[in-house]
Amino acid sequence: MQSLNSILSQDLISTNCFITMVLARYTPTTKRLVYANAGHIYPLVWSKQGEVCPIEPTYLKARGVPLGILPNWNALSGSLTLGTGTIFLLTSDGITEATIHPENSSCSHPDEGGVMLKQAGLWQLLQQEGEYLDLNHLLAQIQSHNAVQEDDQTILSLEVL
Repeated sequence: MQSLNSILSQDLISTNCFITMVLARYTPTTKRLVYANAGHIYPLVWSKQGEVCPIEPTYLKARGVPLGILPNWNALSGSLTLGTGTIFLLTSDGITEATIHPENSSCSHPDEGGVMLKQAGLWQLLQQEGEYLDLNHLLAQIQSHNAVQEDDQTILSLEVL
């Protein structure tokens, strides 16, 4: 992240732009995930092992400022071991900022007839996905409530088998 920020910062600062992102590396042999977060929404981690889905996922909260804000980017990386059945999920803010209808979520903050999904609403939708996480179905559910897509909507998952 420091190298990316160093390479991009002059262009980003001069144009008053910034980039949020998560950079992650998973090593299958050790089941270790190492990540750095530059101002992006928190990645989620949860385990589908056992009969009951957790009430809340683990939000990976190690985070620094977006790239292009400061000339020298510095933040702590995070790391954890992912066990069998663990799911690691990354989304763009176009997912968590999507507007959905109140009857489909208990999220708050009205936004022109709907509510912003946010991470809590995303987690609610994820819990409704059943035994297998179907990203196409999840994305279709989110997009079905938005006549106009205002931002990119990207979802990436990794499930440890």
